[in-house]
Amino acid sequence: MLTSETIILWGAVAGAVTGIVTLIVKTVKAARRGIKYFTDLRSSVDTLLEHDNNQYMAILRLTVMSENLPLSERIKAGQEYIDKDGNGDVKLYYEEHLKPYDKILKGA
Repeated sequence: MLTSETIILWGAVAGAVTGIVTLIVKTVKAARRGIKYFTDLRSSVDTLLEHDNNQYMAILRLTVMSENLPLSERIKAGQEYIDKDGNGDVKLYYEEHLKPYDKILKGA
């Protein structure tokens, strides 16, 4: 037969177990929110880095092709553009029009 002390003891155990389970559930939910936050943050940073790289390459393209800028700046931008795996018409223009001057300037 159950005594009142046994019933109180089982009630205390049940309350403790419920508290522990609640704590675990809340901790797991908080961890999931944290993981989602940092995953979203990483995605945002990756997007920003991609945009930054695209803008930098665009600036290099404009510098290489701008005849109003000093030749030394255009050569430097062209070499940087190629070093960063730029290609296409800008690379072709650099190699045909600016690279020969770079060799002359380095030789002088």
